This record gives sequence, structure tokens and C-alpha cells, in this order.
Amino acid sequence: MNDILRVHDIIESSGIYGPGDRFVLWVQGCTLGCKGCWNKETWDSKKGFNMRIDEIVSQVVNIEGIEGITILGGEPLQQSDAILNLMRKIRSQGLTIMLYTGFELDELNGSAKECCEIADILIAGRYIESLRDPYLRWRGSSNQILESPTGAYNLESIEDFQELEIFISNETGEIIVTGYPDEV
Repeated sequence: MNDILRVHDIIESSGIYGPGDRFVLWVQGCTLGCKGCWNKETWDSKKGFNMRIDEIVSQVVNIEGIEGITILGGEPLQQSDAILNLMRKIRSQGLTIMLYTGFELDELNGSAKECCEIADILIAGRYIESLRDPYLRWRGSSNQILESPTGAYNLESIEDFQELEIFISNETGEIIVTGYPDEV
């Protein structure tokens, strides 16, 4: 099983990418090319950096108060063997997993399908610019599904509203806005 993941970025603690305080991991590489995607910088698989799965797990479990990890991209399932390895190791630590994919469930098999089946929260489906709705909780467009394959979360109680976080880099002073803003 693959123990290296191509990564775009990490936020060690976020309150908007799923329930509770979450470690957020953006993978690098996506060939889906959804029109209007606001993460185009994650598309080129030659960019980003490599991380060992064990290094990611160690980083996650050493953050106090983390409920789980949220994995998005890029397209996580284009690295499905490594993602499955990561998900299994995170699960063994008693943490929850939220997974984003632009794939439709009927397009998946093998390790990609298994990733979706063991996610505690799954957001699936291509981003469709004409169906964009910044007030959908955790989704970008109204066609995307939101479900809890493991049943760990009751998503019927989830209210839709717009969420944003603003981070200021300690190193560069750069302002980073995450979430689903009205303007991209």
C-alpha cells in the first residue's frame, strides 16, 4: 500500500471543514477540471510536496482536541491507495474522517470506493458552477451529496449556512481565506 501522499496544504486546526475542530489536508493533483473550481492551484500533480502517511498521522494525533481529519483537494481519490492507508491509520487512532471527492459514487471501485465507504462524512460529486450555492454547508454546488456512510453523524440536523475562516501566516503575514466565500 502506498505510504506517500502528494500534498498541497495543511491547516492543523479548523472549525469550518466538518464537525468539531479538524485537521484539514488538501491533496495535490486533480484531472477532473471542474469549471469554476476555486482550488485550481491544486490541479497540477507536479506541484505540492510529498508527505509520508505516518508523518501526517503523527501530526494529526499530536494536536490536542482534534475530532478528526478532513481530506479534500485536488482530488483525493486520484491517490486512493495512499488515502485509504491514511484513513485506516486515522481511524485506528479513534478520530473521525470527512472526505471530499469530485467523483460520483458509481464511477468508483477498489480502494477509491472503500475510501468512500469508511468515511464518517462524505461529500461527493463534481462541482457544477451553475449550481453553486455558498450557503450549502460543506458543499460548493447543490448537486453534491452529503452523507455519513458509517452512520457516525446525524446529518439531518446539519443546517446550511455560509462559513469562512481567515488565517494570517505567522511566517509571511499572508492572509488566507478558507471556506466558500461569495466571491472567489
